[in-house]
Amino acid sequence: MERPAIKEQLGSLCRVMAAEAGEYQTLLALLNKQRQAAVEARFERFVDAVGKKDVLLQSLQHLEAERLQLMEALSGTFQVPPAELTVSRLIAMMPGPETEQLNACRYQLRAVLKQVRANNKTNQELLRHLRDLMKKSVDVLGGKLPGEETYRENGRVQATSTAGAALHGHISFEV
Repeated sequence: MERPAIKEQLGSLCRVMAAEAGEYQTLLALLNKQRQAAVEARFERFVDAVGKKDVLLQSLQHLEAERLQLMEALSGTFQVPPAELTVSRLIAMMPGPETEQLNACRYQLRAVLKQVRANNKTNQELLRHLRDLMKKSVDVLGGKLPGEETYRENGRVQATSTAGAALHGHISFEV
């Protein structure tokens, strides 16, 4: 394939990767809103962020499909199996100004993906913790208190009673 066509394909690949990076930046903002809504117990904001995130993920799927098509076309151009062609390999195979731009797009996308992974992990841990707290709250309200071991008067460590009742906003325990 002639150089202008390759240059056009590399430019298209860089544009798609830059668009993906932009969408992931938007996703970062949504993950932050989602985390803040969870911390503040603002369920409506949380659900709103999840809905927006779903739409954004669909957009990212389309961009990723477009990127894969471009990589497949470039693999044919360079006679490299599609599974073996990476952006790094492309840059190494064809040094020049267009690959410098592609390298910048690659680093930009990598950086934002690293942030998304970190924020997503934080949100997962927060939501897991909130789920556990909710489960414990439901158990308390349902009369199922987790038995904890305590040091008793008889000199032994024993589990506390698991019976309890919520009365007038206070929880009383049977010991």
